[in-house]
Amino acid sequence: MHNRDIQELLEHAQKEISTISAQSKNGTINKVALKNTLENLRSVLDYAAQDMQNKLKTLTNNKIPEKVYFPYGQRENHFKNSVKRNLPNLSDHMPSIHSLVQAMQPFRSGDPWLVDLCGLTNDAKHNSLSKTDNKKSRTIHQGGMPLVEVGEGSQVTMRRNRVNGVLQDDVFIDPDGTTTVGPVSGQTMITENNKIQFYGKQIEVVPFLEACHKNLSKFASDLALELENT
Repeated sequence: MHNRDIQELLEHAQKEISTISAQSKNGTINKVALKNTLENLRSVLDYAAQDMQNKLKTLTNNKIPEKVYFPYGQRENHFKNSVKRNLPNLSDHMPSIHSLVQAMQPFRSGDPWLVDLCGLTNDAKHNSLSKTDNKKSRTIHQGGMPLVEVGEGSQVTMRRNRVNGVLQDDVFIDPDGTTTVGPVSGQTMITENNKIQFYGKQIEVVPFLEACHKNLSKFASDLALELENT
């Protein structure tokens, strides 16, 4: 069983994600570290597939492929074909585990994280290191509250704004980034944000990695329990 290996991968990935998160605050991400993190998260899936493969071999006389990959698919028919190739008769011999795997698929969960993880990992492994875009923005805080997030090239005019009844500073931001604050309350703070996304995709890197880690951790725990009881 790979359960201990899976836990070690998840623990290591958590540290990697924390490092990448810290890097992202400065507007950069180490592309090699990102590749390694994606691959480690993907390995959790394939180690799990091998555990399912080993269990299937004890339950059926049918031929099970020696090399298996975790089944996934954007659509249900894609998923069914993937199961057939890698873990044939999974639903017949281990229906509860088949349900666990199916629940992760985008056509069931409504979230494409699994397909995105596999696609991004394949690209980084076989084609090139993952490219990223840094979407810079600013957040205007007044009265101790974040009020407005402003993207690059935006123009903002805030006059006579009140927070909890207190008149706030006037704020003017030009499209070139020039910022003027007309002091009234002295409670304005403007913070710089770096939102790093995978190139060409509306997927922010750090929240995506964190969500994958959370989902995989739960799946690994549920799978281990089901394998013990099957």
